[in-house]
Amino acid sequence: MRRARVIKGPPKPKPAWLGYALLVLLAALALWQQRSGYTNPPPAGRVAATSYFLPEDEAAVRAELSAALERTTRTADLALLTLNDTGLGYQLAQTAARGVRVRLFTEREHRGDILTTLLAGFRGQASGRPRVGAREARAAARRTSEHCERLEKIEVCYDDRPGLMHDKFAVLDDREVWTGSANWSYNGLHKNDNDLLVLTGEPAARLYHAAFEALWRRKPRPPAPATLELDDGAISVYFTPGFGEAALARIVRELDGAEREVWVAAFVLTHPRILAALNAAARRGVAVRVLLERRNLPDSREEDLDPRVELRQDANPAALHFKTIVIDERTVVTGSFNFTRSAAVRNDENLLVLTHPQLARRYKEKVWERWRRARPR
Repeated sequence: MRRARVIKGPPKPKPAWLGYALLVLLAALALWQQRSGYTNPPPAGRVAATSYFLPEDEAAVRAELSAALERTTRTADLALLTLNDTGLGYQLAQTAARGVRVRLFTEREHRGDILTTLLAGFRGQASGRPRVGAREARAAARRTSEHCERLEKIEVCYDDRPGLMHDKFAVLDDREVWTGSANWSYNGLHKNDNDLLVLTGEPAARLYHAAFEALWRRKPRPPAPATLELDDGAISVYFTPGFGEAALARIVRELDGAEREVWVAAFVLTHPRILAALNAAARRGVAVRVLLERRNLPDSREEDLDPRVELRQDANPAALHFKTIVIDERTVVTGSFNFTRSAAVRNDENLLVLTHPQLARRYKEKVWERWRRARPR
């Protein structure tokens, strides 16, 4: 007996509420990403890292940065505590004049220096003290929003939070990042002991661009920590204050893993967890040497260091502005991150941890040069 054939009708339409639910879910995900500061991981690929040390590399830094800005064709995004070097102001003005979108996010208290530096640059001044006054520069700026203004072809936005906008980085196109301890100032390049690290490659540029956008759009959190691949090593990047605890934990973990030696060159040293990790390393036989900026000795907590830690004060009549730790000729900690509570919980900072023997040896050599000139505390 043959079965009766069942003829199926057209498929029933899905309930309309499923489509609405999917839209709501996607909107909620987008809102969470915006509020959390989440960004997709950087694209795969290697990053090249080049280090410079100031003031001895000032001429090379100025030449290479000028060439980098001349190569920039679309965007130059800068998160800088300050800008008060007319040579740099002139280069940024020239970059903007070529049609590149130049944006600067900075600390409000430095508004006068920044505007006079940029206006002098637009007027063709490339060296010396700006030949324009602060009142003239402020009058030349045009307010565009509550926190932002435009001077000629450069957009400037200001940070007004209680914490300090302490970053010192620039993202040029999707090609390279300039970061490190150096402020973009005459003293930062010409007088103070600083480092500059140039990261070349799209993964670094995308990561730092996301960090800049978080500042520019005043998002509550920066991008999550990320690790980028280097030739013969890796570099991990942390942005604070959103991920200050992770940055601090990474510093402590690296110090806890030290086996032979730790070199510290610090503008200021106060965080109790870092002090405790240095003491623990010294007690287990690691050679720990700490070089501190002498003008910050009243604020640093060097008295809490174990007697086995060797301590010296720097001899630079300007400033030791490093925020550097070198461990076992394999790991370097650097960036804008001072070793303080404020860096971890209040300030906008970026911390870099490089696992790279060649760079570690170079950083150790530069700290050693300053250690030899320093005086015992």
